Formats: sequence, structure tokens, C-alpha cells
Amino acid sequence: MADSQSSRTAPFYTIPSRPILCIEHPAIIKNVDKAIDTLQGSAGIAKALNPPKADTPVNLLLRPEDAMSRPVQSISTPSNNILLKVTVPKRTGRKRKRGTDEPFVDDPARGNPGNAPPRYTARELLRTLQDNEGKYQVAPVGLVERTHIFRGMPDFVFSTTNSPFINRFRDTILPFDYRKMKEFDLDMSKGATSNVDLIPPPSFSHGDLPFNYLYRQNPTVRQTLDTSGNITTVNTQQAAKILTHLVPYDIETVPSRPRDNCPAIETLDPVLRDTITLVKSLFDARPAWSRRALRNQLQTLEQRYALRHAIPHVGYIFRSGPWRDAILRFGHDPRTDPASRMYQTTMFRILPREAETARDGAGGRRHTLPRPNELITPEAAATSTGSHLFTGTPPLPLDGRMWMFCDIMDPLLTSILAPSDPLPEGFLREKCDIIVDGWFGNGTTAKLKAIMRHKIITMYEGGTPNDADYVRILALPDYATPETGMGEFWLDPAGASAKEMALATEIRSTIKGAPTWKETAGGKKAVSKKAKDGAGGEEGGNEEEESAVEDESEGEEEAIEQQEIMEAAVEAVDRAVKRREAERADESDGDTSD
Repeated sequence: MADSQSSRTAPFYTIPSRPILCIEHPAIIKNVDKAIDTLQGSAGIAKALNPPKADTPVNLLLRPEDAMSRPVQSISTPSNNILLKVTVPKRTGRKRKRGTDEPFVDDPARGNPGNAPPRYTARELLRTLQDNEGKYQVAPVGLVERTHIFRGMPDFVFSTTNSPFINRFRDTILPFDYRKMKEFDLDMSKGATSNVDLIPPPSFSHGDLPFNYLYRQNPTVRQTLDTSGNITTVNTQQAAKILTHLVPYDIETVPSRPRDNCPAIETLDPVLRDTITLVKSLFDARPAWSRRALRNQLQTLEQRYALRHAIPHVGYIFRSGPWRDAILRFGHDPRTDPASRMYQTTMFRILPREAETARDGAGGRRHTLPRPNELITPEAAATSTGSHLFTGTPPLPLDGRMWMFCDIMDPLLTSILAPSDPLPEGFLREKCDIIVDGWFGNGTTAKLKAIMRHKIITMYEGGTPNDADYVRILALPDYATPETGMGEFWLDPAGASAKEMALATEIRSTIKGAPTWKETAGGKKAVSKKAKDGAGGEEGGNEEEESAVEDESEGEEEAIEQQEIMEAAVEAVDRAVKRREAERADESDGDTSD
């Protein structure tokens, strides 16, 4: 037993029952007193040794002289470490060459030997242990059961040295002296506009932990050599640039050829060349197509994918106006040809009406349900050949929301666009409206859009439209102007249903919301106002009456009708009051005669 104990290479040590707290200070400590001040002095150390809770953090003040600085809090973690005291022979500061018997000499790099030795570095301490092997002593000091580490970022600092209020607050309030607190007052003057003292907030940043952004190279970006031999980066998944002509509705001359930077057809992929040839043959049959109609004419899935790259070589697209999103043959201007009226387009934005299917319950853009065109699978889209045709009967095509007038097969809607053959005199415009209505009247397009929208919504909700619901709507005029007013676009509430009244209201709103209507109505109002301001005498009074009548015929029937109803109610009340007063007067006369 004794032999086994004497053969041990490491001795046993008894750890004193002394509680020790470890604080990993984030700074390099050169002055212990200043380091203690950053931990709020002796009071902070005492609180750290006897915390109210085990995980109570320690506050570190990087600027202890500023009482308004925000401290950095530590993270208190349990630990099971031992603090050892290692004693080595004291260095004299003299040295000699290793492995020789030369006498020791003073080290000039250590300065005056009489001064206090400098603080050793970790490398010097390790060297000291290596030089004094078997001569140093080890003694346990205590058990470290809790460690405070600082991993948070300090808050931003705002200098308040030039702030009169902060300096006054620091001198009178922060010392916590009652006599000085009585000297503190606030400036209650008003109207300070220059050199205003802006007081910083108690803290600028609400988070003290750094965010890990996980920066990394985009996996789709590769390094390659350009034509000059220089190293450059290329996005391998970048979409190919489409060079289609997108022109506004008021362009003076439509494009007549592809863009100059379009690649030559001979250099293109064979599938793309075949697609361009096929699309050109389709444009020989008619001068305008919708993208969906062209896609339905293509036979293979590869050709349909190549269509978007083939369009820049065969035609251009209006980005707005009556032919919005229509693909037209190069050189063909539909604004100069009344026969191009059937290639006008109409677009509908159909959104879920239920509150639970929209983000805000009021028809927001983002939905929890898929959009109609998202319900079509790629396989179904590849085999579809008639989805660009609108028949007015279920099922509703869900792969698009734009239709050309020539692709509308619904007999009711076609009767709106072509009431008879030949067309009635004055049915088409003499001059094309390039903003909204094209060659048709504003009443014609408003009726078409209102009825077609109602049919789309009905089929989208699973119903079947009934043409009998639109009989009174079809009888509405094809034209309306601010001069003629909207009187003929009202239905009799006694005979019209709520659905017909809603459609008539939508038609009136569509007509009055057109830019041409607003421009005409605004110019007419300006002329009427000028006539009022320039009139005088008796003739001026007549002109005011005439202009007032004209103002009432500018499509404001709803407001006029409400005003007339209120005036009629007031007159009825006045008549009732007068009748009651007359009855009371008759009763008083009868009493007097008796």
C-alpha cells in the first residue's frame, strides 16, 4: 500500500472552500484599479460575488467616467474550474548564453533593475516554467463555480459634452444630492427654432448580439475568361434578355423591323428558327395575335418555350392602350385601320372575394390560394389549343386573363361588337381613341367589359351565366359624352334587378373613369367657369343659369339625384309644418266663434 502510494507521479491537493468568481474582461488589463472601475467598482464586485440570482449578469462600463453611458452585460454561465497558484523562482533579470559557463550579466532590455518588473506575457511565463522544471510550486486557491463572459456588442455612443441640458442634468441630478437637485430646472420657453438641444435616447441599439449573415459565394456565379482574356464572373442562371419592341399607345410610328441588336436568324437554335418561321406564317393570316393564341397554334412544347424568343423577330407589343399586350406584325398600325378594331384586347383582374382567401379581406394582391393561372399544370398548358377563345360557357380557361375581341365567341358579346351587318351608321368612331376605347364607342366597350367580367366571375365561382340577366344592359347606348350626360345609362329601379343596377353602375364608372372623359369634362368646366367670371349685367345672369344647367349634365347624376331627394324631403317637411299650423289656426278660430 505504501509502495503504491509512493509510486504515484502526481500528488493530491486539497481545494479550499473559498468561493471564487471568474470574470473574463474583454479588455487588456494594464491597470487593475481602472479595470475594477469598469465593473462599477467595489459595489459592482460585491454584487457579482453575492448576486440576487445565480444568473444575474455583471455590468461592464467601457467609459466609467460617463454616468450616462450604457453598460455591456455579461453572460453568467456555470463552470467547474480550479484556480491554481503557481510559484516559480523570481527572475533576477540577469542572463547568460544558454549552454555556457559565462557569468550572468544584466539585461539592458529590461531597463533599471531597481524598478518593478513588468507584467509577463504568456510566452514568458511558459518559458519560466520550462527553465525551472521541478523548482516551481503549485497550490490550489479555490473552486470556480461561475464564469462571466462578455459576448455582446457595446451600444453606439453619442457625445453629450456640448449639450447644455445633459451637462446640467449630470451636475445636478446624477450626484443624488438633494441641494443640487433643487437647482435643476427646465427651460419652459417656446419658439426655439435654432441651436435646439437634441437629447439622445437611453439606447440606440436594441440588440447586442451580432447577426451571422452567412456570407457565401452565389453558387450560380462562375469565373470565366472574357474575349480579352480577363477573368470575369458570369451568372449561369441569368435569364436571357428579350429584345421585344414594347411601345406606348401614343408612339408616332410603329416599329417596322426587329431591333438592331437582335441576333441573325441564321445563328439561332434550329427549334427557334422553326418557331420564327411558323409564327411568321401565322402573321400572314392576320396582323395581330395574343400570346396565348400564338402558343395554342404551336405543336410542340419546345416551340412554346421558344415563343418568347421568337416574338422580337416577327412583331412588336403595345404596353398600353386599346391593343395592350397584343402582338402586332411589324409595320402594321391598328390606330389607322378600323378593321383592326377586332384585335383590341381586354384584360381582367379576378381576385377571390372571400375574406379568408385574401391577405386583408379586401382583395389584396397576395392570397393564400393560388391564382387562376397557377391552377393550370404545364402538361395541361402544353396540350391546350382553344384556351384563348372565350365562349361564355363553362369551363373557364384559367391560363390567362387577356382576350382579343376577335377571340370572343360568346354570341351575346359578339352582338355588342357587331350589332348588325353592315354596322349601323356612326357605330364606329371616325377617329381612333388611342387611350382606352380604340375604334368603338365608350358605351360599347364599357358594356362588353362589364358583362364579360360578370360572366367570368360567375364561372370562376362555379356557376353558369344567364344571358337573360343582361337584356336591359344591352339596350344602353354605345356613346356618352360630358355634353349629353349619362341620363340614358340609368335603369328604372322598379323594373331592374339588383344585378342589372350594379352592372349599370359599373358601366357608368368605367365611362367616367376614362382619361378622355375626364379631359373633356375638365375642359368644359374650365370654359364654364371662365364664362361665369367674364359675364356681367342681365346677360351675365342668363349665362350663369345656362352654365349651371350644363354643369349638371356632366355625368354627376348620382349627386344631383341625392340633392333632389334631400330638397324634396325638406319641402315635404315644410308642407307638413304649414299644414299643421293651418289646422291649429282653424281650431283656434272655431273656439273663438263658439
